[in-house]
Amino acid sequence: MATTATKIAIDDLGKTKLAALREQAKTLGMSAEGYALQLIEDGLLLEQRARTRTFDELFAPVQARFKQSGMTEAELDKLVDDARRSHHQRTPGKRR
Repeated sequence: MATTATKIAIDDLGKTKLAALREQAKTLGMSAEGYALQLIEDGLLLEQRARTRTFDELFAPVQARFKQSGMTEAELDKLVDDARRSHHQRTPGKRR
């Protein structure tokens, strides 16, 4: 199958985001263009998976890792509650 090159221009990315894209690409040993292409391809694959798989299929690896960890649900609840409490103590703003 022959492929044709297509150019995509992102005019509204902004200097800060473009700099972050370039920095992340450099960290990965890639060009900014190659990294942007990878992000687009990964996003399209993720979208396709989300549309064709059930939540149970998508979440199965997370469930397996949790089971392997040996952590109980009560321990996970405490971990999440502690993280939430810590975040709210550090983050000023609207409270319920």
